Amino acid sequence: MPAKKTRAKKAQATKETAKELPSPDTPPADSRSPFTNLPLEVHMLIGGTLKDKKQLGALAKLARTSGRLCSFYEQQLYKGKNCSNMIRAFMWGASMGSIPVMKTANGWGADLDTRTDLDCHSPYAPCRNTKGTALQLTIRVKQNDAMQWLLKQGVLVDVPNKPARNMCQCDGGWDRREIWASTLHIAICTGNLNAVKSLLRVWREGVAALEYSQKFDHDLILHTAVCQAFRYHSVEILDFVLKNVMIRKSIDGFKPNSQGGCTPLAMALLRGGAYYAHCSTKSILASLVKAGASLGPYPPASYRAGISPLMDEIERGHLRTNARYLLQLGCDPNGDRPDPVTQDWESPLHVYIIPQHENRSFRPPHVPSILPQWQGQSRREIKAFIVVLLKYGASLDITDSDGYSPLDNVLSYMEPFLTPGFRILGFKFVKFLLANVTDKGISEQSMRRAEDVMATMIQDLRAEHATHDLSYDYEGPLQEHHLGVWGEEEVVEEEPAPILLGWHSWTREGGRLVRK
Repeated sequence: MPAKKTRAKKAQATKETAKELPSPDTPPADSRSPFTNLPLEVHMLIGGTLKDKKQLGALAKLARTSGRLCSFYEQQLYKGKNCSNMIRAFMWGASMGSIPVMKTANGWGADLDTRTDLDCHSPYAPCRNTKGTALQLTIRVKQNDAMQWLLKQGVLVDVPNKPARNMCQCDGGWDRREIWASTLHIAICTGNLNAVKSLLRVWREGVAALEYSQKFDHDLILHTAVCQAFRYHSVEILDFVLKNVMIRKSIDGFKPNSQGGCTPLAMALLRGGAYYAHCSTKSILASLVKAGASLGPYPPASYRAGISPLMDEIERGHLRTNARYLLQLGCDPNGDRPDPVTQDWESPLHVYIIPQHENRSFRPPHVPSILPQWQGQSRREIKAFIVVLLKYGASLDITDSDGYSPLDNVLSYMEPFLTPGFRILGFKFVKFLLANVTDKGISEQSMRRAEDVMATMIQDLRAEHATHDLSYDYEGPLQEHHLGVWGEEEVVEEEPAPILLGWHSWTREGGRLVRK
């Protein structure tokens, strides 16, 4: 117990001593003290020693002890060779958000628009050769009060022809190349919404910041906003940026040497394919589409020029995420058929429903199937995505560059010269397509044609006294988790398919097939 009381007394004494020490922000005391009455030579020795040891905090406290010593110790604190001390103090105040220190340094002659090396003031990026202004530093470390004070003093938002260096959160790649950035880019990249609002709300400053960004930034502002939305899982800054008329004009723009020539929508889809980004992809895509982003083919000279975003995601195998997000936002389920049809064009249904003569190279001889395994996706998942395409209006009559429709391809599996196994697969797949297609997805003529082919096949099986059961669905029934998007309960409700039986009806009794 005595030891604890002793420690408690020492702690209390330490607190009282700390209260007695003046803060750097407190005004100078009016009364004189014995320390104040020391000879000036002693104060010069004390100030020089503290300055050599870089005890700037102690110098700041001594400068607040009395009005007599304030000017002397502030001179020791802020003055130096080539004004290095006052600039260092000014940047320290900017990084710590200390407006009094910034005011004092400015009073001693520190330039508010000075652009200097920030390695000693930015612990977030050591040894990266950072360089920028005090305004950019306050935005980077999110000292918004200090930022507002600087803007009220009329500082330059961007120094002409001198952008910041290595101050944003963008990665320079393996070569660690230097990254030049404007002030607006830094504000968006670091997620500082207050800074973005302050820079864009004033019309004159907003226009100047955008023009400076277009000239010096490696990416477009929208590219930076999309990357920031993925990094912080929030579209707040992206939505605010899209309200700006000048920025919204570049909603489908791109830079040929940046981001692979991707538009903001294409870059969002590329980044959204990663497993960690699914929670943000849908909201980001919705914000871009709401602001006017095109869901049609990508513009010329850009990434995958002329290719529909839906087809691009299908080729990458993102069936349960990005592809379904695009369909929900209004993307054409037929893949934007050009007029005239270009060579090698095909719709999403053509990708999965290939003709019988081409399917031979995809399937093993002992595993007959219509749907190929595409990009590592299971046949059950591909079947579920076909249901989604049909529910959103995909057409079975649309033709490719060779003049064949998806219905033509699937009916090729029901030719009389094929084995009964393939004809049964084709029958079940046609039944599956007709059960899920919408009225606008197939014409009456094509519907009658498919029904006639199915009726002819049933008659052939009866004539051959076949015992094949036609009541089972192709690849088995689908569950809700097959039809829904990851992270959502349900997207498309499954409708029961009609049951079509062959000539014979069979049942299982004790593990054996028994004819009724």
